[in-house]
Amino acid sequence: MFFYDFEMLDTFIDSNLISCIRTEEEQILKIHNIYNLKKENLTNIITNFVNLTNFINDNKIKDFSNIINSLKESFEKLENICNYSNNLKDTLKFIISLYDKNIENNYNEIKAELIEYNKKSDQLYSIIFEFEDSFAKIISTALTISPYSDQINIESKNKFKVKNDIEVNRHDNNILIISEKDQKAYLPYSFNTIKSIFDNSKNNYETMQDVIQDLYILPLNKFKSSAISRFREAFKLMREKENSSIPKALDLALELIFKDNLNPIIIAACRNIDELDIYLDCLDKNETNEFKCFEIKFEMYPKK
Repeated sequence: MFFYDFEMLDTFIDSNLISCIRTEEEQILKIHNIYNLKKENLTNIITNFVNLTNFINDNKIKDFSNIINSLKESFEKLENICNYSNNLKDTLKFIISLYDKNIENNYNEIKAELIEYNKKSDQLYSIIFEFEDSFAKIISTALTISPYSDQINIESKNKFKVKNDIEVNRHDNNILIISEKDQKAYLPYSFNTIKSIFDNSKNNYETMQDVIQDLYILPLNKFKSSAISRFREAFKLMREKENSSIPKALDLALELIFKDNLNPIIIAACRNIDELDIYLDCLDKNETNEFKCFEIKFEMYPKK
């Protein structure tokens, strides 16, 4: 709260206004910087938590969904804190401009802005208290369903040889192959995407073929938990392919986690949200044969 005695508001404006606003500006800026950093940290926490999905047991999927909802709410609170602090900074600047222009003509407007500022300031601190009160509990609960969380930093990436019939040429690969024989999924890709990843990889890949091996040829056991895999792949689609916000990525992931008739490999294969939307529409109409964004092939063991 900026000032505390409404009956003394006139005296406050006449004697302390500018110096108090300067102090308040510094305080609001500190709050904004602190909680903007917390938002960045929470982005990393959520991303790492999603990367841990392979270690989460199927019997904890409902708990996982609840925790993700809680993390999403925490992220939205952080966004509200940052937005509120920005609005408060703008209000303080506006009050100073009114004061500098003509305090006598703008006196009543200054009083009204100060009263409104106090209300918004109370709302800001209320959100901060809510966030701080709940966040530690959420993280503590999250750790209980990820008993192997320490493995996230030491899990190595497996490399797989590229199928002979998938060469890196200047043509797009528009086929998804789900191979029971190889126990791998070969995802569709565009040459331009492969080249862009390679060019911007900072020497993480020696060849463009390495990009395909790492990102577009996936072991089927990565998708052994369908629900968790749907969540993970939907989140990655929104964050990595659509550059979407954390809340939007979580919204889609939570929407699809329990969509039992959706193969998570299809989500991984989709190159953008439009392709996924088209597939979901075909799926809901039971017309997946009408899906033309890429071809879907299944390689099964020969019948005995």
